[in-house]
Amino acid sequence: MDINHVINEEMIIIGDKVDVVSHAGEVFRTMIEDKLESGLFLAGVPNRKGVFMHVDQDDDLYLVFYRETGRYIAHMKVVAIEKRGAIRYMWLVQKAEVQRNQRREAFRLQVSFEVQVYEIIEKSKQEPDPDDETSEEEVVPLEIINSRDISVTGISIITKKKYMLEENYQLNMHFNKAVSHIRQKQLIVDKTPGLQLTATVKRCIPWRTANTFNTGMKFYGMTDSMSDGLARYVLAEQQRQLKKRNMLDY
Repeated sequence: MDINHVINEEMIIIGDKVDVVSHAGEVFRTMIEDKLESGLFLAGVPNRKGVFMHVDQDDDLYLVFYRETGRYIAHMKVVAIEKRGAIRYMWLVQKAEVQRNQRREAFRLQVSFEVQVYEIIEKSKQEPDPDDETSEEEVVPLEIINSRDISVTGISIITKKKYMLEENYQLNMHFNKAVSHIRQKQLIVDKTPGLQLTATVKRCIPWRTANTFNTGMKFYGMTDSMSDGLARYVLAEQQRQLKKRNMLDY
């Protein structure tokens, strides 16, 4: 194999057709026209029905592109806008490593239910108390939101906060209810125990509305009983949705 023809799949190359996700969460389509040795990328400013996408210098954008191994997301910054006649171009620089959306390991069910997100904070270990049998970690509520979809390996939620990749959070999930706007706004935590799991952030990109993020998390450290319980819920909810859909078709 000619190594000169081996492409790093996480690299954006000239000719790539990419989805552009604006800071407001809008999605447009464009193509990578050029790449300089300095690392700058040239792409056309997307045009929809004669109206250019609103973009300014120093704006943050996300480029989404596809390879055989999956979907990749690149965080970019607009360094300049260039006009060539009636066409507009934007010069972009990559701000962070490309994120890869892993291929799904399990069926993903679209369903909305309440999810409480807690930050995990490690307690100070400067003067440990030998008589203190409490956990070395404490959790602080961050926000209460609804789920977007779930599988036996992870969950997608629409958050109002931007979460750091690879950070861990505790989730308290209540499958049988959706969160009210009042409790969501005032962060009124329901103390009723739901299914509590720890999850790692694998994706956090702008969503359709301003100041919201499509956040994907992968569960870890689940016991067999937790995995079985989650699998039973996903299967039962899938069957319920199929039954409802079939009833509507008649």
